[in-house]
Amino acid sequence: MEEQSQSLIKVNSSLLAALSKGSISINVMPKDILVLECLVAGTSFRKLKDVEPSLLAEVKLELKREPDNEYDEFAIALYFEKNKIGYIPKDKNEVIARLSDAGKAFYASIKAKEWEGNWLKIEVKVYLKD
Repeated sequence: MEEQSQSLIKVNSSLLAALSKGSISINVMPKDILVLECLVAGTSFRKLKDVEPSLLAEVKLELKREPDNEYDEFAIALYFEKNKIGYIPKDKNEVIARLSDAGKAFYASIKAKEWEGNWLKIEVKVYLKD
């Protein structure tokens, strides 16, 4: 008696046709990629008393390259709305700066914050947008 092999995978011909035509795309990495956790540099030079209450964990901070920065050719500033809150530290910014210059997009979220005297210590997570 001959046994018939049975496929364990059921293929939907309409789905297969749509995939082969490119009309459906599948994102295999749906999450943004965490690339760095660090303290924000330069917050002691910013007036952050008024903006600090709004700096919550769910807030996304914008990263802006400053290629003409006189102190650091790889400078990346962090912004909340129109307020510059500081920078990615100089010893951690080159890869992100180069990828940003190549067209990759990043954002940061606040992991923790606390006042130490007049200094607002802010720890962030930086993500590569998927």
